[in-house]
Amino acid sequence: MKKLILFFVANIIFPSEGSVLTINNKEYSLHKFYSRYPKKQWERADSLQKDKMFSDFVKRELCILEAKKLGFTNNPDVAIKIRNRSRQVLVNETYEQLVATPLISKEDLDAARKFAKREIYVNHLLIGHSSSYLARPPERSLDGAFLLAQKITADLKSGESFSVLAKKYSDDPSVYKNSGSIGWINWGATRPEFQFAAFNLAFGELSDPVLTDFGYHLILVTDSRPSDLHYVSDEEYENIVFNLAKNTISDKLRGAALEYDSLKIKNSNVIFNFHSIKVVVDAFKKNMGGGILSSSNINDVSSLLQSVNNVGVICVFDGKGFGPRWFAYRLGKAPSSRQPSFYSKDRIISAFKTIILQEIAVSDGINNTIVSSYSYLKKVDEMISGLLYDSYLKYLVNAAPKPDSSDVRGYYHNNKEEKYLGPEMVIIRELRVNNKHLADSLLTVVDSGADLSLLAKNFGSIRSENGGLYGPFSRNNNQSLFDAASLLGVKEISPVIPVLNNQFSIIQLVENIPPTPIELSRVYVRIES
Repeated sequence: MKKLILFFVANIIFPSEGSVLTINNKEYSLHKFYSRYPKKQWERADSLQKDKMFSDFVKRELCILEAKKLGFTNNPDVAIKIRNRSRQVLVNETYEQLVATPLISKEDLDAARKFAKREIYVNHLLIGHSSSYLARPPERSLDGAFLLAQKITADLKSGESFSVLAKKYSDDPSVYKNSGSIGWINWGATRPEFQFAAFNLAFGELSDPVLTDFGYHLILVTDSRPSDLHYVSDEEYENIVFNLAKNTISDKLRGAALEYDSLKIKNSNVIFNFHSIKVVVDAFKKNMGGGILSSSNINDVSSLLQSVNNVGVICVFDGKGFGPRWFAYRLGKAPSSRQPSFYSKDRIISAFKTIILQEIAVSDGINNTIVSSYSYLKKVDEMISGLLYDSYLKYLVNAAPKPDSSDVRGYYHNNKEEKYLGPEMVIIRELRVNNKHLADSLLTVVDSGADLSLLAKNFGSIRSENGGLYGPFSRNNNQSLFDAASLLGVKEISPVIPVLNNQFSIIQLVENIPPTPIELSRVYVRIES
């Protein structure tokens, strides 16, 4: 193992072929390793942590190979999961290639293809303005920010230190830790306008002011090195280039997919039988008890559709009629927790349209040879590897004798303060409104001493009935609000924060709740395993 690890470290520092491991003549690339352990995580790790990361990587691949050798792919449960998930991968890949691909410009693809094989070391100086997406934007106009950026540019060109001026002028909150040094970045990691400017700079050349949502950036590139994509195959590189370029059209994807769906439904001449749908709705309501399907052992909508009588044809598309059992079979592939509610005609039609669109996508994926494309086959292989790894671990656990319950309890009590802590949580009061002008005005009122809870009741778009009180919640529940609250002291008020759906919030930290041990009952099986 030590020999393997030393070989891997040598490849990280002096990459020659991009291969970090070979098992049975199969090479594992640097890119594959970084897809499991991100490069920055690896670079921050000490030697013991690197030892464990690489050891875990090797063990995982050996488990997958052993599972294949033992014929796990022929296990009925695994085979069914592979079949169902391969179908879903094909649906997703069909949308990728038929909906997303036409939206990506040749210029964005060419840029990703040109720059993705290298990383650059970037320094930047940020000049914000009053409308910047910053936690505490400065009181400065957009024009004022541009004029200041030009003045700093002149100072830098006259020989003044970049780090000194960054500490003096930059509105980047991390400038006091890094003196304006962002570090190594790869293509696709920053805003498009920022990366286009940065990757086109020569070493030591200062950019013109570059405007993003955060303000004007002055960018200085001081070094370059090959990225982990430098050694991947041409086919894999083209697939990665597509995924990087796709980031530029993320805001267009939902609208394009909805338009595509509407056209497919129309072209397939989908017609619903509303009388049959009403029979299903009535049956669903009849079998509901306290929110849970209960009658006749029916515990999900798939079972309901199979049991209901006198429904007939539910819908027709492509000139063929489809009844409840056809839909039941497809709904049955999903866990009951993800199956839709059939409380209304609209919900049923929406659920059945989704199933029809998936059928169409599978057909289109086959007809357009997407099913044999590199991207699809790679994603299926990754999916199968994950299933085999999980199945092999389950096999090992089931084959091992169960530990005594007293051992589990003892292990829990000895490790609960270190290994089994729940997340840190916060309780906040939030005043959310639909436009920034109103939010700025309300912040002025709050700063003058007005009660935030009263303003939330009168103006807030969410939780107004309890004065905007929200929580306790963890970072996993709401990352942006948790991070904003973490910068505040108790009872302190935040600046205006941009949130989802073009809304804006002002928050107050009510309480900070430190992590506490998770109950033994919730982690018992994990410890036992």
